[in-house]
Amino acid sequence: MADAINATKTAAKFENHPEGSFAARCVDTIDLGEKVSSFPGSPTKLLHRCAIVFRTGELNAAGEPIDMAQEFTVSMHEKSTLRPFLERWRGKSYTEEQVEQGVPLDKLVGAPAFISVEHKTSQKGRTYGAIIGIAPVPKSMTVPEFPKYTRAPYWEERKATYAQEAEAYRKTVGAPKATRHDTDDLEDSLPF
Repeated sequence: MADAINATKTAAKFENHPEGSFAARCVDTIDLGEKVSSFPGSPTKLLHRCAIVFRTGELNAAGEPIDMAQEFTVSMHEKSTLRPFLERWRGKSYTEEQVEQGVPLDKLVGAPAFISVEHKTSQKGRTYGAIIGIAPVPKSMTVPEFPKYTRAPYWEERKATYAQEAEAYRKTVGAPKATRHDTDDLEDSLPF
């Protein structure tokens, strides 16, 4: 005899960050490895991805911090999304010399920021908080130190998923492993 099963829409596993503008602090930069990416009119390719994580002091119902993250292709090309994001955050553009030397993203940990968060809906119908703006913290504002940060387990799961998909893609097309310089010519324009 069959088991009685009533399938329903499952609740989200996390609580969304509230919308609005917040003083924040960068608490982590995560190397996500290679991700299989495709864009209309372009061939599928492997892109090196990273995430920058911020903490604002907002708490979920259990009293735990709700962190915000933005995922990027690791590229300082002028048409990337990472470079203008960092430039808006720091309040000035990078020189070409700085770009050629490379920008060490891990040095961002601890840096304050003023972020704007908006709720968006994914193609799968899930609501999520997205960082839609970033700026330097006004001089008159102080950003507090927040509780100790521990990287959420889903980042390791995302890394593993990206790695599995990249390996499967590499096997089907015989693609070599991407280098940091392979991502300079194309940046995604899709939301994260």
